[in-house]
Amino acid sequence: MSGPLHRHLERQLRKLALNDAEAPVLQPWRDFLFKISQVYEEVDRERYTLERSVSLFEKEMLGLHAKLEESRDRMHSVFHASSVGFLRLERDGRVSMANPAIEKLLGYETGELLGRAYVELIHPEEREQAVGRFGALMSGAAREAYSLDKRLLHKGGSDIHTTISVSADWTSESACPVCAIAAVQDVSERTRLEVELRHAQKLESVGRLASGIAHEINTPIQFVGDNTEFLRGGFVDMLSLCLTYRDVLAKLSSSLPEEDQRRIAEAESSADLDYLQMNAPGAFAATQDGIKRVSKIVQAMKSFAHPDQGLEAQADLNEALLSTLTVGGNELKYVAYVKTDLAPLPQVLCHLGDLNQVFLNLLVNAAHAIADVVGETGQRGQISVSTRVDGDFVVVSIGDTGTGIPEAIRQRIFDPFFTTKAVGRGTGQGLAISRSVVEKHGGTLTFDSVVGKGTTFHVRIPVGARKGAVEAG
Repeated sequence: MSGPLHRHLERQLRKLALNDAEAPVLQPWRDFLFKISQVYEEVDRERYTLERSVSLFEKEMLGLHAKLEESRDRMHSVFHASSVGFLRLERDGRVSMANPAIEKLLGYETGELLGRAYVELIHPEEREQAVGRFGALMSGAAREAYSLDKRLLHKGGSDIHTTISVSADWTSESACPVCAIAAVQDVSERTRLEVELRHAQKLESVGRLASGIAHEINTPIQFVGDNTEFLRGGFVDMLSLCLTYRDVLAKLSSSLPEEDQRRIAEAESSADLDYLQMNAPGAFAATQDGIKRVSKIVQAMKSFAHPDQGLEAQADLNEALLSTLTVGGNELKYVAYVKTDLAPLPQVLCHLGDLNQVFLNLLVNAAHAIADVVGETGQRGQISVSTRVDGDFVVVSIGDTGTGIPEAIRQRIFDPFFTTKAVGRGTGQGLAISRSVVEKHGGTLTFDSVVGKGTTFHVRIPVGARKGAVEAG
């Protein structure tokens, strides 16, 4: 063998007493080559085993990766396609992820919510509880998920009633969660329906009470009126008789004893017959007028509060307006004159009790708007009530000379619970419920307003039946 040999090979050759200077002996060389062959076979087996293990591990990892990709895609699809809003909130309360549903709900463009403090999205009046619960969850003091009914703020400024469910991600070994996931469900419609239901139940109770009171008042006021008429007639007859007696006694006075003349003079003086003759007829007339006014109010209450049994019926909206004006007269008379311009109208198929409430809401709102202008000056504004026919629709317009509606809030006045009135004066439900009632009748509720001059609301109701009309109640 010539040339330099591998050091390892030289060592093996020396162990076998072999070298390249002597003639080779076959058996030692065979033994040497056999051992080399065994070594290579063992190395090949180990290499095969290693390659096989690597191949299986790689296949398993690829399978796990595919499952993770599938799971990620599924979660991504759920996150982005869900109708429920989702927010990922970091421990400092800032939004790190937001799905399209929550962006649409709050009126933000894609990505606009990222980095915002979630507390800024909650109505200022309801932030304190939300901050406390979130802080307890993120500090590890509380571990259970929780739900809160909160109003969120739309980008445009309106309120959105929601239910927020917040849970923490405890995937790390630390004592505090990594982040929190908030699921936001819009419950504005449910809240509105609950308010309408409570309002309807309250109106039904008040209506029954008013109808019952009106019925109870109606009977006694009728016999009071009848008795007053009887007394008036009797007084006229008796007064005529007394005057006849006076004339006859005047002719006979000289023939009567002085004592009788004195008694007659004292009786006339005590009865003040001249005063009664002058003022009693007017008193009776005023009493009868008052009784007629009470009767009119009672009839208006019965008409206003009469239950419609959940069924539509033909009704005269002019008559309904007059009844509503009578019922609400006490609210209106101190701040406004009422001007009516009622055109002849066809009968309208409707839930009259619901429309009466709409008209009353609009009249009370008009009175409040005027009161904001006249204040305590004793002056009065004007409320205008008019009706007209427009094709297949009847239009009722109720206007005021109040403050008008500012441009900034005109898009929000029909939102549930939105109000600019002082606490205790308004709930923010009147216009929202009124529009809902009108829309259920297949109509529209719109308005025109000029700041500083006043507002006019227009109730537009179809005359006949509507396709797919929703029953009230």
